[in-house]
Amino acid sequence: MTDTERWREVFDGGSIEAEKESFQRFAEVFQSIQEATRRKFGWSHPQRTLHAKQTAGIEDARLLIDDDAPARFCQGYVQAGKEFGATVRFSNASAAHLPDASPDLRGVALRVAIPGGGFHDLLMTSFPVSHARNARQFVEFAMIASSGDRATLPERLVEHFGAAETRRMLENIQQGARKSPGLARERFWSRGAYLWGEAGPVRFNLRPWSDDDAKPAEVEPDDLNADFSARLAQGPVTFKLALQSFVDEERTPIEDGAVEWREAVTPSIDIATLVIPGRPSIDAEAAARVDGLAFNPWNAPEGFRPLGNLNRARGAVYSASAALWRK
Repeated sequence: MTDTERWREVFDGGSIEAEKESFQRFAEVFQSIQEATRRKFGWSHPQRTLHAKQTAGIEDARLLIDDDAPARFCQGYVQAGKEFGATVRFSNASAAHLPDASPDLRGVALRVAIPGGGFHDLLMTSFPVSHARNARQFVEFAMIASSGDRATLPERLVEHFGAAETRRMLENIQQGARKSPGLARERFWSRGAYLWGEAGPVRFNLRPWSDDDAKPAEVEPDDLNADFSARLAQGPVTFKLALQSFVDEERTPIEDGAVEWREAVTPSIDIATLVIPGRPSIDAEAAARVDGLAFNPWNAPEGFRPLGNLNRARGAVYSASAALWRK
C-alpha cells in the first residue's frame, strides 16, 4: 500500500470550493478580531492577529542539511550537504504585547532561501498540538474568547462545545501557556502536517542542539530579546530540524490538529541544523525588517505544501491578516 492510499485530506463542506468559502468567512472574523484588538489597546493600526510581539529577529541564519540526512527525506531542494540562508522570527503567541514573563506560547517562523530566488516558510510553536481540531473550532473558540466576560468563558465554551471538548481545549492551553526558559532553550513543533515530496506527510520540529542550551534554565528571563542577545554574545545558537513521518490516520491524523504525533509511534529523525551566528548584540534594524515580513505556511514549493484543514485555512487567514497589519 502506498502512502497516498494510506493518507487523505477531507474537505470541510464536502469539496475544496465549499471549504474555501468557509475560509473566507473565517478570515473576515479574524480581521474583525484584529480591529477589536487595535481599539482595545489604542494602537494606530492593526497588528498580527496572533504572534504580534516579536521577541527576536535574525536575518543571517543558516540551514545546513545534514550530510547523513536519510535519503527518503532528501526531496526537492532539501539535499544532503546543501546549505541555505535563513531568516528567523521568534515571537510570543498572544495578540497583545504582554511582558515576556507572562505565561504564553512561543513561536518561531523560519524562512529558508531556496534556489531560484524562492523561499520556504516553516512555522512552529512551543507546544506539540493545537487546542483546536480544525479551523472551524479554532475560529469559534476565538470568537467566544474575544467576547463577553472572561470569568464566564468556561461555561460559554461548554454551552457551545460540550464539557469534554471544553476541558480538553482549556487543559491544552493551560499546558502550553507557560513562562519561557529562553528562546535558545525552547523546542518548537509544526503541529500540522505537511507534504514532504515523495516522502509523504510529515510533521517537523526544532530543538536546541548545543549542550548549554539543552540544559534547563536556572532563571526564567523577563526579557527574551535581551536574554537571547546575551546568549548570542557567547557564540552561535544551534537547533536541530527533525521530521516525523505519517504512520496511519488513527495515530498520526492529517485533519485533526489536536492529536499529537507521539515519538513512540513516529520518532523524530534529524535532517538539518539551524545555525544562528554569534554576535555582540542583535541588530535592531535587521530585526525590524524581519518583523515586517508576512510569514505563511503556504509560502512553500508545491512538493512541500501544508496539509489538513487547519493548515489550509491558514493560507487565507494569514493573508487577510497581513493585508491589515502591513498597510
